[in-house]
Amino acid sequence: FVRGHTSHRYGDGPALYVDLERDSITFSEDEIETSVDIDSIIWTTKVFRCKGSVGIYITPPFQTKPGIFKHNHTYVDIMIPQSEEDANSPSGRTEWLSKRFPMSAIPHASIGRISSASSTLNLYIAFPRMIHQHPVNGRRITLMPKEVLDIFWDRVLLPSIGDCTDVSWAPYLKHTLEEARYKARGRDGRKGGWGPPKTIPLSDDDFRDVQDRMEARIRDGGGELSMYGSLFFILEGKGIKLLTKDGQRGRFSGPEEALRRNLSDLDWPYMMDRRHGELLLDVGISFTPRSPDIPVVGVWRLDALEASFGAGGYKRGEIHHHNMLSRYGALQAEMQQERSQQTHIAFRSTYNLYYESIRTNNNQANFASDSDAYKLSPSYMAECFDIMKVVDRCKGKTYGVRDEYRVSGHAARIMLDDIESKAIQYLQSDPILWIPSTIWFELIRRRVREIQRTQIAIVKKNPPNLGILTGLLNHMLRSTTSTPIIYDSHVRESLTLLEYRNVLETAGMFFLQDFDINSDTCLEEVQQIDDVNVLGLMGVTAKAQRDRAVARMDAWRSNESESEEYPLGRTPTWTSLKTAISHSPATIMRDWSWTSRMSNIQLTVGRLVVMFTRHLWLMLTEEVIKGTRPYPNSLYDAMQCWTITSIDDTLASVAFEACNAGLHDHTGVTPGRLGPQSRAFVHRCSLFFPDHDAPHRRNAQWCGLWERDGYIAEFHRTMERLDGDQQESLKQGLRDVFSELHCLPSSGARVWTQKKDAIVFVTNPAFYRIDRIGRG
Repeated sequence: FVRGHTSHRYGDGPALYVDLERDSITFSEDEIETSVDIDSIIWTTKVFRCKGSVGIYITPPFQTKPGIFKHNHTYVDIMIPQSEEDANSPSGRTEWLSKRFPMSAIPHASIGRISSASSTLNLYIAFPRMIHQHPVNGRRITLMPKEVLDIFWDRVLLPSIGDCTDVSWAPYLKHTLEEARYKARGRDGRKGGWGPPKTIPLSDDDFRDVQDRMEARIRDGGGELSMYGSLFFILEGKGIKLLTKDGQRGRFSGPEEALRRNLSDLDWPYMMDRRHGELLLDVGISFTPRSPDIPVVGVWRLDALEASFGAGGYKRGEIHHHNMLSRYGALQAEMQQERSQQTHIAFRSTYNLYYESIRTNNNQANFASDSDAYKLSPSYMAECFDIMKVVDRCKGKTYGVRDEYRVSGHAARIMLDDIESKAIQYLQSDPILWIPSTIWFELIRRRVREIQRTQIAIVKKNPPNLGILTGLLNHMLRSTTSTPIIYDSHVRESLTLLEYRNVLETAGMFFLQDFDINSDTCLEEVQQIDDVNVLGLMGVTAKAQRDRAVARMDAWRSNESESEEYPLGRTPTWTSLKTAISHSPATIMRDWSWTSRMSNIQLTVGRLVVMFTRHLWLMLTEEVIKGTRPYPNSLYDAMQCWTITSIDDTLASVAFEACNAGLHDHTGVTPGRLGPQSRAFVHRCSLFFPDHDAPHRRNAQWCGLWERDGYIAEFHRTMERLDGDQQESLKQGLRDVFSELHCLPSSGARVWTQKKDAIVFVTNPAFYRIDRIGRG
């Protein structure tokens, strides 16, 4: 669920590919119920009118973000006035240009609301003359400062209300903002608060008079109030689908009549007239199968959605991979501008209704922060357990899918007449995967649980990149229930380094395939040490925690370096050394290499060592040879034939033995050694190159080497041709070569000895990765 591998007692199994199609359930078009509704309204107008009354706030509401704080895929054409140069020039530009702005990019404030028992519609006032960008980051600034709002309420709105009401209203009105705030104090005397401010109800006629007085006051205010000029109103209503769904289950003829009757305070004919503004409605259709026996969950197939959106002329849009699955999720896209002007369709959104099981009231994905996960705070642990409980309880419910269109009022009327028949035709393309609820929600539950367990494990381990790993795991955790926006650059960088898109395509779902809890940093592909930016996100104690992890890792690396140089330690016991040489000599012995001293060896010495090597290997029978029999042509080749690697590649069965020569301590004692001191390799030269007057071995193996063309006979003939100094120089050269041989046959009475069919070799202690033999 985290690494994308099956696990068993012998390690990781093969990589997984997630294929939900194997659990799919098929329904015919007749078995799928379609439901049509109107979910929200957005009306932009210069002059606001309604049939009922509107509640106007007597103080500016306290807001930490604008009312329309994110792009709602609605645009407003703003007229750009002439420049002074064009206005004063006889031949200058006379026409006024317009520029298209997203509604969310225009500074606005909440001015009131239209409330009923069933819904609340928010009324915003927008100030296009205040459109501006941040001088540093270039982003639009839409949250209006308190001081700017105070001036508007104090000098424009409240006086205008006072001008347009009867004298009998005077005792109940607040003519200044200071007076309104004084009366809004709480019990402890504090001003304001988090709740919505008090409203004053104004009829349609009264509010139209207020609008006229507001424009007059702004016009008369000159430069001080000109920034409030060109204002317009935005009416927004969300979450009204249950008021209109299927005409409230047949009570009305359809969603349109249900909308008009339930929101009767609105002047619908006036709103539908495009001369007064632009009305946009969200027309949605839901697909839910009739499956009483097996509760199912529907998820959109992304390939089908992309084909449908492309055929409809939409922009590329935003793909949502639900639970980080490659083939299933949702898609949202705006209509291309030219086509939107023809079709009056602004935006299309598809999503899966299982999201309603964990959707918050404000539709904001609120999850424990990365710093909470970094510390394993109680809020993080509780959030994980709460999600698992919620999705576990959803296994007995059926959730369908939804397709929603943001269209003009006239386009909505046309769509509602024919949308159900078009929807049934669309179902024939099989765009929805239906899967048992138990399988879908168990996948989410286990994913959450295993990510949480992984987070607990890395916090206990405390790698130096704990912040990087926490951000990555927490993003995966949020993705189980939503499609989070990635604000932190280190998470985006980590996903890029992990080749997020490639993993989706090859595994069907995003996994941390190379995650290894036993490695130093758990994931080698990402940043290995938390930087100051990551530490700042993780909290005040993160730096000290990171420093401890780095110090510990440095100590580990120092120990690992020591272990690589001295696998058994600097002073292992004689028993452990013999065992290691017998079982894995390559780990204890350094690799053989050609030294510069060997380059200065006499040619005669090289010729004799080559003959020695050839003759000894020729003595072995074919039964013990598994590779190519060595036949060197140079001193380098001859010495390489005696390395443990070459020997192991050549012989079918080999036994390597340890040699204790030169491994004694400062007192001359070799601890743990039983028996005589081993002969050093430099002294073994006399065994293989004996003097002419040395005792002649009568063994059959040795005899052939002492006679005729044997290398020992050739050695003796060479010595006879040399004087005393030259003979000593030749023997010294041979001793130098033998001192740098990796291995030699464990010769004695016989040239070659065997133990249980294995040819025995003695290893050169000069290559051991130890200092000396210890006492244990």
